[in-house]
Amino acid sequence: MQSFLEQRRIYKQLEKQIVIKHDKPEDIRTHERRYWYRGEGGLGSEDREPDDGEAAAKRREHGHRTIIAGPTLEPRHSTRQHLEREGDVETADYNPSVQTDPYAINTRDTLGGNTDMMVTGIERERPRHGRQLPRRSSTANGVERSRWSVDEDDDDDDDDDGGDEDMEKILLVTYEGDTDPMDPHNWSFTCRAACTTLLGFVSTIVLFSSTIDASALTSTRQLFNTSFELQTVPTAVFLIGLGMGSMLTAPLSELFGRNPLYISCLICFMLFDMGAGMAQNVGQRSVCRGLAGLFGSAPLVCAAASLVDLWSIIERVYAFPYFAILSFLGPLFGPVPGNFINQAPSVSWRWVDWLTIIVTGFILALVVLFLPETYSPIRLNWKAKQLRRLTGDDRYRAPMEFNRDRFTRRLALALCRPFILCAGEPIILFFSLYLAVIFIILYTFSSGYVSIFEKANGLDQGHAGLTFLAIIVGVLLSGLLVPLSMKLTRGDIYRSRDRGQARPAPESNLYMAMFGAPTIPIGLFWMGWTASPSISLWSPIVASMVFGFGILCVFVSAYQYVAAAYEFHPGSALASLQMFRLTAAGIMAVIANLMYDALGTHWTLTVLGGIATVFLPVPYVLFIWGHKVRDWSRYAPTESP
Repeated sequence: MQSFLEQRRIYKQLEKQIVIKHDKPEDIRTHERRYWYRGEGGLGSEDREPDDGEAAAKRREHGHRTIIAGPTLEPRHSTRQHLEREGDVETADYNPSVQTDPYAINTRDTLGGNTDMMVTGIERERPRHGRQLPRRSSTANGVERSRWSVDEDDDDDDDDDGGDEDMEKILLVTYEGDTDPMDPHNWSFTCRAACTTLLGFVSTIVLFSSTIDASALTSTRQLFNTSFELQTVPTAVFLIGLGMGSMLTAPLSELFGRNPLYISCLICFMLFDMGAGMAQNVGQRSVCRGLAGLFGSAPLVCAAASLVDLWSIIERVYAFPYFAILSFLGPLFGPVPGNFINQAPSVSWRWVDWLTIIVTGFILALVVLFLPETYSPIRLNWKAKQLRRLTGDDRYRAPMEFNRDRFTRRLALALCRPFILCAGEPIILFFSLYLAVIFIILYTFSSGYVSIFEKANGLDQGHAGLTFLAIIVGVLLSGLLVPLSMKLTRGDIYRSRDRGQARPAPESNLYMAMFGAPTIPIGLFWMGWTASPSISLWSPIVASMVFGFGILCVFVSAYQYVAAAYEFHPGSALASLQMFRLTAAGIMAVIANLMYDALGTHWTLTVLGGIATVFLPVPYVLFIWGHKVRDWSRYAPTESP
């Protein structure tokens, strides 16, 4: 709904800006409406008469095209030099196989002066198939529209452009400068912060479902009369569905936009979670939970990609931690109500699903009503369509329309892209393996977390679940590193500009991981050897805070680093990370309790701490030699440090 309303606002804004300026200023026309001035700054309008067949060429004889400045779509905010948006939106969905003439003309002045919303793009030339020549054809209402035709007789036609006879010209619609309010990066801080908060809630509820469901294992095992290991299968297939589904849903968001995926997949997530709540055996519950995870993957991975749509490099230093903290609250807070529901004699265990559905429905309503579309190629496509309708000039094209491949081919390429990145990109392979290990540790740690306090300290299930709040405190404390990380990143930006580079290297996003990575094995060893009846309860609680601090630091840096390295397709790149980490977590959900039973609490956490120590150098290695690793990449843009 919000995207639809925003699209309508963009259309109306452009309609007010593109007019035909006649000798008499009180008579101003577009191809569909007539405007007139009333007083100072006032502008009245009415629909054009159906029989108004005055030719566009005749109208242009009496004046030239100009732009009427109207109100902005969103409040502007001043953009300081070091906060400028990185990247080139022209290449957001650009087909490298299409060779273009390097000569480009900024056509901003062809439609007038500066306005609140710029409407033109860059004039580009591209090869024709055969000899495509622009021709003019009048429509029924007399509006001239530009068409592309193919001249079959190459030898008989002389092109007026001389050496350009093998090129055709289009107007590539893009953003105009760093203050264009149509660009999500230029929305007000309040608007972008609200969008980020809502995206965090979307991720929170999906991950909340993964752990609140696991808290009902005891009740479902008694009801379905199965083993404890078999009852962990629904949780495992849910996590695997989250991982595998991201490989399909993330590239679809790069074709259709973020919001259609959010809305449709949240609806399906609710329906299949309802099916899981009504299941009568573990097989039915496993199928429904797996499908719920498949559809829940879209909001999870697209939310991180939307942050790239909204925030610049320096702004992501605080935007990503804020989003990650909200996301981590879900799986860490899930066992708190889940254990009390499972323990309460008057409440059915199925309320773990009903509670998830209720909260998801509330968040879905907020998404429909208030979340705008953030994906720039889709927004520019809206703009190009409206420009073609208003001006009658079919040369206006959005960047995603410049790709001349058929839709089926583009869809196939988009769906294959995450697998290509996953298989052939060293950066993604390194960080996918690292995050997979981290999340194996996290879910193995979480699986035995409650039982550790139940056995070692004699707490009941409900109060033992409250100890998860200690990990949440550690996650929140990681926010204290944001000012330091921002200071270091800003210094990297200034140094990169002194070297003549447009942006700093992606390795500037690894500071939080380098600060937080050592605390993961420290927290595991600490908790593993202090979770004992003879030692105070507060010692393992503080150890879990240290563990939560390190987990969030590594998670934030990994996502920031990959998003910066693959800025043109962040959704597909982040999908590869999500597939590895959540699939690994799903597998460990089944075997984690077997490890605790076989090795005991002390040695299980010691083994996990040893694994974390082995992978500890990863962020430091990438910080020093990451630019060389990126030189091996086909898709990550590289700039030498």
